Amino acid sequence: MRGNSAIGPACRGRRARRPSGGVAGPLGAALALLAGALLALSACAKSSDVQKVEETDRVQDQRLRALETDMGTTLREQKAELEQLRRDVRAALGRMDLVDQRTQRMENEQKALTESLERSLADQRKLGHTVETELARMTKAKLETDNDLDKMRLQVGELEKLLRSPISRLPAKSEADKDFREAYYHLISGEFDIAADGFDKWRKTYPKDDRGFEALYRRGQAFFLLRRYDHALIALFELVDKAPKHELATPARWMLARSLEETGDLKLAREFYAQLINDKTPYAADASRRVAFINRLFPRGQGEATPAPKQ
Repeated sequence: MRGNSAIGPACRGRRARRPSGGVAGPLGAALALLAGALLALSACAKSSDVQKVEETDRVQDQRLRALETDMGTTLREQKAELEQLRRDVRAALGRMDLVDQRTQRMENEQKALTESLERSLADQRKLGHTVETELARMTKAKLETDNDLDKMRLQVGELEKLLRSPISRLPAKSEADKDFREAYYHLISGEFDIAADGFDKWRKTYPKDDRGFEALYRRGQAFFLLRRYDHALIALFELVDKAPKHELATPARWMLARSLEETGDLKLAREFYAQLINDKTPYAADASRRVAFINRLFPRGQGEATPAPKQ
C-alpha cells in the first residue's frame, strides 16, 4: 500500500498536460480539457483513498499491536491466576485430606469413647447390683450382729467372771477337779463344742459331785454360744426344772428364754422373760424390752397376766 504514494505527483503532472488530438475546434478542446480534469480528479481521489486506507491500516496495526500486548498481558495474568488457582486447589485438597484424616480420627475416638461409655455403664450397673447385694448382705449381717451383740451383752458379766477366774485357781486335787478344769478351759478358750462334750462327759463320769448342776449349766451355755439353741434348751430346762433356786438358775432362765425366742417359740419365751421381770433379776430390763416386742407380735389374751415392769 505504501508504494501507491507515487500517485500524487502523477496526478499533478496530468493536470498540466494538454490533449494533443480529438474533436476539432473549441468544443473538442473543452471536452478534452474536461476529460483530463476528470482523469486527474479520479487519480487524485484514488490517491486520497489510498492514504486513508494506509492510515486506517496503520491505526489498525497499532490497535492490533496494543490488543496483542493487552492480550499477552491478560493471558499472562490469566495464566498466573490459573497457576495460583491450581495451587489453591492443591492446598484445598490437602486441607480436605487433613480434615478427612481428623474426621476419621475423631470418629474413631468417638467410637472408642462410646464403647468405653457403654462398658462404664455396664460396669456401673454391675457395680450397682453388687452394691445392692452387698448392702443387703451387710444389712442382714448387721441385724444378726446386733442380735448377737444384744445376746452377748448380758453375758459379758458372766464371761468376765470366767476370765477373771484363772484355771490355776480351780481345784486340781482329784481327777474330777482336773477334768472339770479342762472342760472349763475349753469353754473360756472359745472351744464351745469341745467344752459341751467335756461337761457332759464329766457329769456322766462324776454323777454325785456337787458341781453337777454347774456342769449342766456350762453345757447349756456352750451350746447357746454356739447358737445351737435346740441343744441348749435341753440342758437349761433340766437345770431350771431340777434346781430352780440354784445360783445359776437365773442366768439359765435368761438363756432359756433367748433360746426359745431364737427357735420361734415366742409365747413360751415371754413366760420365762416374765419370770425374770417379776423376780427383779439383773435381766429384768432386757426381759421387759423383749416382752414388749413379743406383745406387738402376739398380743396377750385377756386371760394372760401382764408382767409388772421393773421398779
